[in-house]
Amino acid sequence: MPAHIEEELPPPSPQPSNPEDRELYSQYKVVRTLGHGTYAKVLLAQHRLTGTPVAVKVLLKNKPCFQPAMKEANIMKKIKHPNIVSLLQVIETKTRGYLIMELVEGQELYEYIKNSGHIEEDEARQIFLQILSAVGYCHGSGIVHRDLKPDNIMIDSKGSIKIIDFGLSTQVKPGQLLHEHCGAYAFGAPELFLWKSYDGTKSDLWALGVILYYMVVGNVPFDSFIIPELQMQILAGVYPAPCGVSNELKDLLSLLMTVNPKYRPTVTEVMKHPWLKGYCKGLTNIHEEPVPVRPDPDIVDAMQYIGFQAKDIRESLSKEKFNEMSAAYYLLEEQALQREVRSTQAPTVSQVKAPFPSMDAGATSCLKIKRSGSAPILGRSVWPSSIGQVPAYGQKVRQRAGRRSTGHGLVFRPNQMTPTQDQHHIRAMSVPCMLSTSSISEESVSEKREENLSNSAPAEDKPIRSRGWRRGIMRWTRRVGNAIRTLCCCIPSRKTPRLGQRRVSPQK
Repeated sequence: MPAHIEEELPPPSPQPSNPEDRELYSQYKVVRTLGHGTYAKVLLAQHRLTGTPVAVKVLLKNKPCFQPAMKEANIMKKIKHPNIVSLLQVIETKTRGYLIMELVEGQELYEYIKNSGHIEEDEARQIFLQILSAVGYCHGSGIVHRDLKPDNIMIDSKGSIKIIDFGLSTQVKPGQLLHEHCGAYAFGAPELFLWKSYDGTKSDLWALGVILYYMVVGNVPFDSFIIPELQMQILAGVYPAPCGVSNELKDLLSLLMTVNPKYRPTVTEVMKHPWLKGYCKGLTNIHEEPVPVRPDPDIVDAMQYIGFQAKDIRESLSKEKFNEMSAAYYLLEEQALQREVRSTQAPTVSQVKAPFPSMDAGATSCLKIKRSGSAPILGRSVWPSSIGQVPAYGQKVRQRAGRRSTGHGLVFRPNQMTPTQDQHHIRAMSVPCMLSTSSISEESVSEKREENLSNSAPAEDKPIRSRGWRRGIMRWTRRVGNAIRTLCCCIPSRKTPRLGQRRVSPQK
């Protein structure tokens, strides 16, 4: 990192080094730096009220990356899907912007496949279904990603995936064509190299085909160090047929990597393919807009107890402000869901009272602690055991030696670095959106396709919550109250609630 950037973005510390950082430090305890690029830094932090680890992307407003990053944030505000990284909060000061993101555990799908060599069809199907669900949700919401690749997909130890990095994504209306050409060359659709208007949803589907091929083969179908040669391969649409896979999978790959986008399937059509038949029951409504849900009263009660106002909480959620209140609500909601899953899996495990997250002196929350009836029960989240190795959203903002660029005339891309080279797959830096470059004539493409065909044959082919999760919230809020009464001796302990208040009993 250049020296002047280090000066502008100092190392994290328990106390704010800049007065503008007080709002961030009052809500989050900064632990360490996860990664950095030329104009951005990603910090590991802990939400003070819930103890939840988060990733904080720090941006300087006077740098070129700020506006693109805020555009990305505005798109992510519209997305809420279990297989897409979540934006929790946006904090802006005079000179900086902070994007508080969900901390994603695991590793890149690229690394996972590289270490495995390749994966079997059954495992690839489970991963692909999750990616398909997320992409279908985006398309149904009028969002195209335009940079789908294994580097932008995180996978954890349980096989759950999350799509990250929406820096090149954009919003579209039904039938709208795009003109900017961007993304990684090896995962780019043929129409991107003809420099014509294109359907962004269809280019995303091509990328899904390349990703699926990479998972089951261990190599990308189109690969060359020479960019014009790589372009010719993609435009010809000829790739080595995968060995040892079913005919149904071969057929799906050939459909996804159809050169003419008019004949390329949509997400809905892919879901009906024989290779996925019987596995898409949970994905049938991925295009539907989520039904607005009234804020959970138990979470609202818990937040009221520690100083928030119910009216402000509801307004923050309904207007999607992505501020301190909405971040606290979503983190509490996620913890309650996780706790319910754990209690379902291991109902006999005895509960242990965890200490309330400490509020360090000099960096405490700006909210005044106040009592609001009997204390709800809150619990504390558990940090991942592998926190030292956990990549977070923003892990793209880090340096990797030996990566190569994928295009000429690259302009600044804040959170993309050049990929590492290896014998199986050479990761490519995503090309920023550009409007023009050298084009390839369709005649030369036709000649190349005929040549390739003579030498190689083409391929043949909202989850329902359990009601029991509310008990976790009730336990959590009670612990907050106990901790506050312990810290503040002037507040008397009350055994019985006020008249008219609902009694909250701990779970036996």
